[in-house]
Amino acid sequence: MLTTFQKAVLATIAGSALLLAFVVAAKGPTALAATPLAGFGSGANGSAMAVYGGSGNIPPGVVTTGDATVKIRPDIAIVSAGATVQASTAADAQAQVADRVTRILAAAKGLGVADADIQTAGYSIDPTYAFDDRGGNPRITGYQAQQMVTLTLRTITDAGKALDALVQNNGATNVGIQFSLSDPKAAQADARRLAVEDARSKAEAMARTAGVSLGKVVAISDQSVSIPFKGLERDLAQVGAAAGTQIPVGDLEVVVQVQVQFAIQ
Repeated sequence: MLTTFQKAVLATIAGSALLLAFVVAAKGPTALAATPLAGFGSGANGSAMAVYGGSGNIPPGVVTTGDATVKIRPDIAIVSAGATVQASTAADAQAQVADRVTRILAAAKGLGVADADIQTAGYSIDPTYAFDDRGGNPRITGYQAQQMVTLTLRTITDAGKALDALVQNNGATNVGIQFSLSDPKAAQADARRLAVEDARSKAEAMARTAGVSLGKVVAISDQSVSIPFKGLERDLAQVGAAAGTQIPVGDLEVVVQVQVQFAIQ
């Protein structure tokens, strides 16, 4: 015989099961429609997925990502050139770095670099310290001054010649160079078009496998757009002694990834 308490517990469990069945029945096919198609998850690399059904304001469809890379020859070289000096006083350090930067700017003018293509990238002056082995307070032993400028070369074949000129005559103590595009929009548009085509190709293959027809584009977004450049950063202060520095240019890679959602017909 069941006690009154046991009867109450069983009645509660039965009522809960009945309520759950009622809720599922009330939702009907809509609850099942939001479930992804079997075998069409995000994939090992997350490159594509299919969604059947919808939720809220999101229509049913296929979501894919498309990738594209466009190679293009750079048309500008951005040279960073600067000087780092140390002296016993701050004034002396400032004077020395100013003298070297003046020589750098004179070399830039000799290369035909326009004033609009010359910018100061950084300036600093800091004390240098010596530390007592016995744990005393550090003492100032001098000062270090540093100034960097950037030069935009419109003729990239002059890159090696520019590096040689900048480090000569007690000019730059360190230089670096990177290649880029003066206007990357056209290359990015080309890569974006190819990325959308890649996304559509993936979506069509998935739709055929699922036995559905691909509809119009519902949503599209850029996931990533690279800023193309190729750089060479190293201490080239000794290069000036041997004129004729060779700087291979190579191609830049413009990389675009898009995400596209297609409707299902």
